[in-house]
Amino acid sequence: MSEIPKQCDVVVIGGGPAGSLAATYLSQKRYDVVLLERQKHPRPHVGENIIPHFWKYCDLAEVSEKILAEGFVQKAGGMVAWNGTVRRMSFKDFGYSRPALHVERDRFDQILLENAGDRGVQVFEQVSVLGVDFGNEGETQSVIYRQGNDKTEGRISCRFVVDASGQNAVIARQLGIRVVDESFRFMSLWGYFKNSKYIGFDGQAYSHEKALDCPPMTFQSAIPNCGDWGWSWHIPLRETTSVGLILPIQIMKTAKPARESWESYFLRKCYEVPILNRLLEEAQFCPGSFAKIQDYSYRLTQVAGTGFFLIGDAAGFIDPIFSIGVPLGMYSAYIASWAIDRCLKNPGSLTQNQAFFTSQLRGRYELSRSLALPGCEAIDPTSDRAKTAIQFTKPSERELMGVVSTMTTRSENFRDLIGTLPKPNVTVSKYKIIDEILFN
Repeated sequence: MSEIPKQCDVVVIGGGPAGSLAATYLSQKRYDVVLLERQKHPRPHVGENIIPHFWKYCDLAEVSEKILAEGFVQKAGGMVAWNGTVRRMSFKDFGYSRPALHVERDRFDQILLENAGDRGVQVFEQVSVLGVDFGNEGETQSVIYRQGNDKTEGRISCRFVVDASGQNAVIARQLGIRVVDESFRFMSLWGYFKNSKYIGFDGQAYSHEKALDCPPMTFQSAIPNCGDWGWSWHIPLRETTSVGLILPIQIMKTAKPARESWESYFLRKCYEVPILNRLLEEAQFCPGSFAKIQDYSYRLTQVAGTGFFLIGDAAGFIDPIFSIGVPLGMYSAYIASWAIDRCLKNPGSLTQNQAFFTSQLRGRYELSRSLALPGCEAIDPTSDRAKTAIQFTKPSERELMGVVSTMTTRSENFRDLIGTLPKPNVTVSKYKIIDEILFN
């Protein structure tokens, strides 16, 4: 196992999409970057639906060709079954010429991490970061770690630490700045199926073997008896299909019989969701693939400070109904690398650059959070940041947000943010409303 150096310019904690891209961008700027990843890639990870916004960040990291060459499933669009109505949309209708993807996250993340190494980042896997000793402004930070099975602690000093440790949120937990988001108290259950049918953009069901030739849609559906909160996902991958349920904690307290296992409950509920149960009629559940997590949505009271920047899921996570997590993490990687570059070139600009990073990231986060809240929920007062952020998006992007929000029950929140909804004739041209899906 290679020896971790004693010092560098920047230490990045975590080798997910945000960490790998932040490290790559900084290395491209000729900084000495060390990335410490707790696990060994490829590693299992849920979140396989990647909307097309991610391509611009991969272009900057010079990794897009490698992702295309991998041959991931290309996504035709999205279909949502909500309140008895089925709606569908395509990103092409909003000016996106490059496809959204359904990816196996273990392989997708590995491509990004390997690319970071190819671009000069010193990558060390199976290294657990225990904490950070922060210096005063202008001083170095000391990252404390344990490598592999070695019980001896090591230290590496640096000018800045970028925490991209995901839900582990190393620095946020250390500083006590992580707060559970009370508006999103959910439990998520998921697993993988073989031979599930999927829905193409024409509204027809296809056998799984056609997924690479006839692109599928990501399918989401409201879960019966969960109001506007509970929903399911169905994401066809190359060999399996990712299926998951998002259920409110309050409902879960009484919904599952005490003697029933979580896996059994998950499978039973999958076959109770309309349309989803039809897609799974001939499918086989993959043994050992079941997983669950609860209270995964949280907010941070601080995303940057003396010597550190928090990005990706380490900076906050919300309900994933609009699949914004990976692109938002990539965006945070980009602006963090920009801010660190300016700080290293001009140390006196630290406060200004961190303030800009904070305002931009929180604005994007609050925008995503506001759009994820059902219409019956009041938008948080911090939505002023969201209103500012949405004004900086392209008109076509705002139109996309408005149309997507109408596919569930989030349109009222979009109206509150921007003051209007897309005109009916524009909306109709972007997606079609159908009464039923025809299964061949």
